[in-house]
Amino acid sequence: MPYSGASGPGDPGPAQCSDDGPLDAGRAAVEAVECDSARFVSLAHASGGLQPTYLVLTNSDREATRLSATDVLSVPEIQNAIAYFGEETDSVRVRTQPGRRKALEEHVDALAERSQAPAFEFANRRFELSVVAG
Repeated sequence: MPYSGASGPGDPGPAQCSDDGPLDAGRAAVEAVECDSARFVSLAHASGGLQPTYLVLTNSDREATRLSATDVLSVPEIQNAIAYFGEETDSVRVRTQPGRRKALEEHVDALAERSQAPAFEFANRRFELSVVAG
C-alpha cells in the first residue's frame, strides 16, 4: 500500500493501528496503519497493476448533515473509514478494488445530493468524503 512520504533514518515508518473510531471495523480490512494523524486502511490486496480506488475521509469543521447507521454500514469502505477515524486522526484513506469506484462515487454523490451541508456527521464526528483513483 503506498503511503505519502518516505521513512528517514531512524524513522520506524507506519505503525499498525486499531479501529478506535466511533464504530467497529468490518471484517473486510486486510491492513491498517497510521502515519502521524493519517490512517491508511486496505480492504484489498494488490490489484495486479490496476489502479486501486480510494475512499478518502478528512476531518471537517464545516456544517454537516448527519448520516444514518444504514448510510454508513451499507458501504464497507465508509464503515471502515469511520471505524479508523479516531480522536487524533485527521484523515483516513481506504483502499479498495478498482471495480468499486463507480458504486462508491454513486453512493457518495447520492449522500451529497441529499445533504444540505458540505460535510457529513456520524457519532459526533464531522468529515468530508471523496473517491479517487490510486
